Amino acid sequence: MRNNILEVKEKSEKLKATVPGRGGVVTLLLTLFIFHVSLLTTSAAHAQQVLLQTDVGQDTIPSRTGPNRRYFGHLYVGYTLAAGPSALGLAYGFPSSEFQLGGRLKRRLGALVAFNTDLRYAYLRYGLDPGASRPGPFGSGFDSQFFSYHQLQGEASLRLNPYRRRGNTVGRYLDVLAYGGWAFATTYATAGPGPSGGRLEVVAHQPDYLARWQGGVGLRLGSNSLALVGRYRLSDALRGPALPEPPRWQLGLEIGWF
Repeated sequence: MRNNILEVKEKSEKLKATVPGRGGVVTLLLTLFIFHVSLLTTSAAHAQQVLLQTDVGQDTIPSRTGPNRRYFGHLYVGYTLAAGPSALGLAYGFPSSEFQLGGRLKRRLGALVAFNTDLRYAYLRYGLDPGASRPGPFGSGFDSQFFSYHQLQGEASLRLNPYRRRGNTVGRYLDVLAYGGWAFATTYATAGPGPSGGRLEVVAHQPDYLARWQGGVGLRLGSNSLALVGRYRLSDALRGPALPEPPRWQLGLEIGWF
């Protein structure tokens, strides 16, 4: 009998040892809770990372500026040479040329058509041949002789693009242009032997026979940043019916900076 009672007590104690107490249950529940929270935090962080990568990597607002967008602005430099006949006795080549530095704003009207507006500084110079005879006030007998115009010019042009699909590039184009400008400074300069020996240089600023307003039309044929330019001056460069005009044509290059 006593042995049976002892066996029951031993089995009871073993059963108590296998069943966790109140502290063990709390510890088990706390471990499961922490594990569950860690899983939720990891999932939320992963979802947030993907969302941020998707939003930053994709621009939902289309760009309105660029070479083939609605608006495009850039700087450019141009150089042209005087071309065509003239009774003024001109020195052709680099002595008679025009340098331009300006900016252009393009407004695309469609896939094949755009409108340009320019604002630029232009330095126009005509060199005269020392050996040619010409009427006053220029005269002859000088070693070097030229007249020049410092101008502020504006230009408007209609651009035609032959290719509809060209990506975000300027591509090939043809501009039909009209320009005009004000010469804020004009100069006539001569250099030659002086009456008493030595060398005599004479510079006349703002002479009345140099026109202050000039304008004309032209064409520009280009591909991306490089273009061939031809302009025809409609206005007179010299005042007075007795003065022959310098060449009205100008041919040269233009390089865009973009």
